Amino acid sequence: MPFTDPVLVFATVMVLILLSPIVARRLRLPDIVGLIVAGMVFGDHGLGMLARDDTMKLLGQVGLLFIMFLAGLEIDLHQVRRQRSHSIIFGILTFAVPLAMGTLLGQWILGMAFPTALLMSTMFSSHTLLTFPVAGRLGLTKSRSATTTIGGTIITDTLALLTLAVIVAGTKGNLTTYFWIVLAAKIAVYMGGVIFLAPLVGKWFLRRFSADENLDFIAVLAIAFTVSYLAHVAGLEPIIGAFMAGLTLNSLIPERGALMGKLHFVGNALFIPFFLLSVGMLVNIELLWQGVAAWKIIGIMVPVALAAKWIAAQVFGKVMRYSDEETGFIYGLSVNHAAATLAAAMVGYEIGLFDDGVITGTIAMIGVTCFAGPIITEKFGRALATKSRQHVIEVSTVPHRVMIPVHSMAKDKEVLDLAFFLRLETSQEPLYPVNVVFEGPRAESEIAESEKLLDHLVMRSLAVDVPITPMVVVDTNIASGILRAAREKRISIISVPWDGEIHGRPRIFGRTIDRLIEGSSQLVLVSRIGQPLATTQRILLVCPPLSNLLTGAAEAVSIVKTVARQSGSKIILMVPDDSLESFKELGDKCKPRVTLEYQSYANGKTIEESIAATVKADDWVIVLASRMGKIAWQPRLDRFPRILVTQLAEHNLSFIYPPSEVPEQQSLMEGQIDEDIAGQILEPDHCLFQVDDTKINTILEKLLTPVFKGRYLSVRPAIDALTDIARSEPVELVSGLVLLHDHCPDLDTSEIFMATSAQPLDFPQVEGSVRIVLVLLDPAEQKPTEHLAALNNIAKLIKLPNFIEQVLKASSYEELLRGIAADKDMG
Repeated sequence: MPFTDPVLVFATVMVLILLSPIVARRLRLPDIVGLIVAGMVFGDHGLGMLARDDTMKLLGQVGLLFIMFLAGLEIDLHQVRRQRSHSIIFGILTFAVPLAMGTLLGQWILGMAFPTALLMSTMFSSHTLLTFPVAGRLGLTKSRSATTTIGGTIITDTLALLTLAVIVAGTKGNLTTYFWIVLAAKIAVYMGGVIFLAPLVGKWFLRRFSADENLDFIAVLAIAFTVSYLAHVAGLEPIIGAFMAGLTLNSLIPERGALMGKLHFVGNALFIPFFLLSVGMLVNIELLWQGVAAWKIIGIMVPVALAAKWIAAQVFGKVMRYSDEETGFIYGLSVNHAAATLAAAMVGYEIGLFDDGVITGTIAMIGVTCFAGPIITEKFGRALATKSRQHVIEVSTVPHRVMIPVHSMAKDKEVLDLAFFLRLETSQEPLYPVNVVFEGPRAESEIAESEKLLDHLVMRSLAVDVPITPMVVVDTNIASGILRAAREKRISIISVPWDGEIHGRPRIFGRTIDRLIEGSSQLVLVSRIGQPLATTQRILLVCPPLSNLLTGAAEAVSIVKTVARQSGSKIILMVPDDSLESFKELGDKCKPRVTLEYQSYANGKTIEESIAATVKADDWVIVLASRMGKIAWQPRLDRFPRILVTQLAEHNLSFIYPPSEVPEQQSLMEGQIDEDIAGQILEPDHCLFQVDDTKINTILEKLLTPVFKGRYLSVRPAIDALTDIARSEPVELVSGLVLLHDHCPDLDTSEIFMATSAQPLDFPQVEGSVRIVLVLLDPAEQKPTEHLAALNNIAKLIKLPNFIEQVLKASSYEELLRGIAADKDMG
C-alpha cells in the first residue's frame, strides 16, 4: 500500500531527492538517472511506497514546465538571432525523420492503418528537454548546440502536437475548413498576445515593485504558469507556453540576478526532481512479461526512437558542420521522450487507435530513452565543456576585476546588478565593493557602519553565487582612497554610481567623481540608474568624433557588448558620418559576438538632437567619453552630462571612460620563464644575504645606502618611507616573503632589491616568520605599464622552482644562481 500521510509522503520524496543523486554519482551515473530509477523502484510499479496520484502528477507537471521555462530564460537571444536557421533546420529534421520512419515501420511491420501509424510516429518526433539541467551544470546553456536544440524542440513538439490535433479531429470527422481557421486564429492570437503583453506586464511589475524581490519572484511564476495554461486553451501544449514565457521574460531577468538565482534554486531543488520521479513511476516492468506481442511492439518502438533521433542529429551535424561533441550533445538532449510522447499515447488510447501493446511500448520507450539520454548528454557534454574551456583559455584575455564604490543602501540593488553585467560569466574574479571612511576621531564607528553596508552587498551577491571581496579604506579623500584600493587590487573597471547631481559650474559630475576619473588609468563607468536594468531593451552607445582613436576604445566597446549580452539587449552605435566605416571595423573586431546596428549623425554639434530623435522609453544611453587631454576630448563634451541628465530624466544614463593605458598581457606560466631570469632581474649589488639583524630599518640602510651613495642620491627619505610601510602595510606575497614598494623621485627606472636574514624579521603586521624582503622602488612619474612590468618580474622570480628555499640557503649572489640552475637541471 502506498503511503497516505501527506507528511510521510513529502518526507519520503525529500529523502529520495537527497539520496538518489548521491547513489548515482557513486555508480558514475548522471543525477537524473538516479531520480528516474528511484521513481521506478519506489513508485506504483515497484515497491509501491509512493503513488503517482494527482498531487505527484501536479508537481511533476510543474517541474516539466519549470524545465521549459528555464530553457527560455537561459537561452542566448543574440545566439538565437544569429543561428535561427540552425534551429529551424534541426527542428524540421528531428520532426520529419522520426515521423517518416515511424509511419513506414508502423504500416509495414506492425500492420497499422495510416492514421494509427502517423499518430505513433508523432511520439517519435516529439521529445522532452529532460537533460537540460545537465547542460546548465556544465555551463553549456548558451552554447550553439544547446540553443539549436532548444529552438528545434519547440518546432518539433509544436508540429507533433498539431499533427496529433489534426488526427484526432479527422478521427472524429471534424477535419473541416472551420477547424483549420479556428486553430490558426487561436494560435495567432495566443502568440501575438504572449509576445506583446507578457513583457509589458513583467516590465510594469518590475518597475513598480523592484524593491521587493519576493513579489518579483511570485509575479514571474504567475506570468509563466498563466501563459502555460493559455497555451492549452489555444490548442497547444503547456510546455510550449512555458518556453514562450521564458523567452519573452528573458531580457527582464538578468542571468546573474537574485531573481534568477531563486528560480534556479526552487526549480532544481524541488520541482524538477518531482518531475523526474514522476517519469520513473510511469515505467512498469511487469508489462514486459505479458506476452510476445508486447515485445514485438517494444522491439520496434525503442530502436526507432533511438535511431531516428540519432540520424536526425547526425544529418544536421554533417550539414551544418558541427563537431562530433556538439552533435552527440544535441542527440543526448533530443533523444528523451516523456511528456509530449505520453500525451500523444494517452490521446490515441482514448480515441481507440492504440491498444495496450502500444501503451506498453510507449512506457518502455520512455524508460529506455530517459535512462540513455542523461548518460549520452553527460558524456558528450563533458567533452564539449572541456573543449570549450580550452578554447577560451587560448583566445581570451585576463578577466576583468570590477570595483564598485558604494556609500549607501539606496541603490545597492542596481549597483550590484550593473556589476553582474560587467563581469564575464566565465570569470572567477570576485567583485570588489569599496567604501571610503574619512580619517579622524569617528573613523572606527564609521568603519563599523561601512561593514554593515558591505555585508548587505555580500548577502545579495551570495544569493547568485558570485564571489565578493568587500573593502573598507580609511583616507582623507574619497577619490584617493578609491584609487589606492584600485591600485592595490589591480582593478581594471571602476563602476561608479552617480546621483545625477552636478555641483558647481566647472564640474562634470562632481568633485569626487571628477578626481576619480582624472586620477585613474582604469576604465571608469559612471552611471545614473533610474530604472531597473532588467527592463532595458536597447543600448544606445553614443560615440563622439575621434573616440574610436582613443587608446582603450576597443576595450570600452567590448565592455558595452558584454553588458548587452548579459542583459539580452540590442546595441545601436551612434557614430559620426565621416567615420562610419572605421567605427564598424572597431565594433566588429571587439568581442563578445553581439549584433550591432549603426546610426550616423552629421557632426559633433548635432549629437544631442540625434540622441533625442533616436532614444525610446526603454533605452539605456551610454556615452563613450574622453578624459581631458586625450585625442577625442573637447570642452563641450564636458557639458554632456549636464545636458543629458536633464534631457533623459527618465532613462538610465552612463558615461564610459576607456582605460588610458592598456598594459600588454604577459604570461606567468613557468614554461615561459627564461633560465637566466634571476640574473636578469636581480643585480649583484642589489642583494644582501643572511644579514644578522632583525630591524627592518637597519637592513634597508645596509641594502640601499651603497647603491644610492654611488649615484650621489639621497637615500634617507626612501629608507624612512619604506620603514613606515614595513610597520603599517607590508605585502606578504608568499609565506616568509614580504614586498615593500614606494616611489622615489631620484630614479629613472624601476629597481628591485632583495635581502635575507638569518633570523625572523620584525614585521608586526605579518603573521608567521619573515626572512626575505623584496623592495620595489619606482620613479615618481612612472607609467602604469612600467610598474606592472616590474611587478611581473617579481612574480616571475617567485614562480621560479624552489626559489624561496634557494634564497634562504644562499649566502651569496653566485650561490643563489647556481642553486636555481641546479633545480632547473634536475627538473
